[in-house]
Amino acid sequence: MVRTDSRDTANSTAVSHTQRFVLAAGLVGLWVIGLGVLSWLTANPITLNLDQILDATDVLTAVVEDIEVGRVSVEKSWKNAVRDERLTLINLRETKPDSRQRLIIPVTLTNKGWKITPSKLPREPPLVYPATEESERQLRHLLKIGRLP
Repeated sequence: MVRTDSRDTANSTAVSHTQRFVLAAGLVGLWVIGLGVLSWLTANPITLNLDQILDATDVLTAVVEDIEVGRVSVEKSWKNAVRDERLTLINLRETKPDSRQRLIIPVTLTNKGWKITPSKLPREPPLVYPATEESERQLRHLLKIGRLP
């Protein structure tokens, strides 16, 4: 009679289980890293608010100069309603922008002056958007066709 449970067989079985565990753990680790990279690359894409943009008197690409006063330096007027190089927005501080930040800002002329066009989101500050290549592409498309791509 031959014994089949020798030490060599037991050791090779233990090594085989260890190798499988290490391989599985490595694959899980790679999967988690892949998910992390994917979420970092695609997190929080900029999406312009269609109603806010279409309701606005004008949409500006502007740089924040003075948060307290609400002054911005206008780089571009997308609907050509604003002709000034500098504009004071009465509600700029509500958006909590950074100084020198370049933004896309939908604006409306009121009897009190220019203000950031409110969105239809309840109890939310008006929306402004980082001026990036993607946000400007969306804006061009929206102003041309009246809807987002």
